[in-house]
Amino acid sequence: MKKTIYYGYADFLEDMKLLSARIEAEFGVPQAIVCIARGGMCMSHFLALKWNLRAESIYTINATSYANREAKHSITLGQIPHIEQNRVLIVDEIVDSGRSLSAVMHSLGKAYPRDKFGKDFASAVIFQKSGASVVADFYVRENKEWIDFFWEVDMLDY
Repeated sequence: MKKTIYYGYADFLEDMKLLSARIEAEFGVPQAIVCIARGGMCMSHFLALKWNLRAESIYTINATSYANREAKHSITLGQIPHIEQNRVLIVDEIVDSGRSLSAVMHSLGKAYPRDKFGKDFASAVIFQKSGASVVADFYVRENKEWIDFFWEVDMLDY
């Protein structure tokens, strides 16, 4: 079994404050957030509150690359959302292999070419694994171990 570390709410809150400040300074306040479900959902909620983004500015896309703790051979990507806004932040909790984020960024870039739609996309994650095939534009931590996120494990005991 892989070594795991627990990532709790207090760390998450501090990391969201750091991450949002970096994003604002280097990208500006996004007009919309695309969260990669399920990992990016808590992030999108907190960041949307921080930037006062309403529900019509929050989008979700499914990108499944794991079954339990095992990497799948292929990525299952959900339907690309219809995005009206121009400055868009894509969020997920972690870049592990990089396959999910890469697939989402590629699909959004293909659906909304910059020269035609004028959209700016940036990516943000909490954890970035060194050696991944893609590096998020913004991240707070690097990891080597498996992360047990509070939103994934804390309700399992009930």
